[in-house]
Amino acid sequence: LEGLIATGAGAWAPPVPGGRSRVVVDFSSPNIAKEMHVGHLRSTILGDSLCRTLEYSGAEVLRLNHVGDWGTQFGMLIEYLRDNAKGGDAEVSDLQAFYKAAKLRFDEDADFKRRAQEAVVRLQGG
Repeated sequence: LEGLIATGAGAWAPPVPGGRSRVVVDFSSPNIAKEMHVGHLRSTILGDSLCRTLEYSGAEVLRLNHVGDWGTQFGMLIEYLRDNAKGGDAEVSDLQAFYKAAKLRFDEDADFKRRAQEAVVRLQGG
């Protein structure tokens, strides 16, 4: 860290025209179909700290917070809820249990898997 602060980000980031350095930092990456936990905060804090250190050293930093492949998880949840709707009595806190049940069904039931994948296509198509 001392070397980075003393010499800049030259060894960490490739040079770009104009003599500046550009760095891309991708951090956090939660599975948004699951409940957030402290591990996501830790990754975000570490990623932001790294960005600030690189900026201090003169790098141009592009922060990316990748949320992963949300399509498949939401397709599974959509189809699971369609199959198991209980009149709208579900709570947001129930999503973790729904996701686990949907994942098991996705892995074991080819028809459910196909319908979940089709739900993703419809979701992403607007």
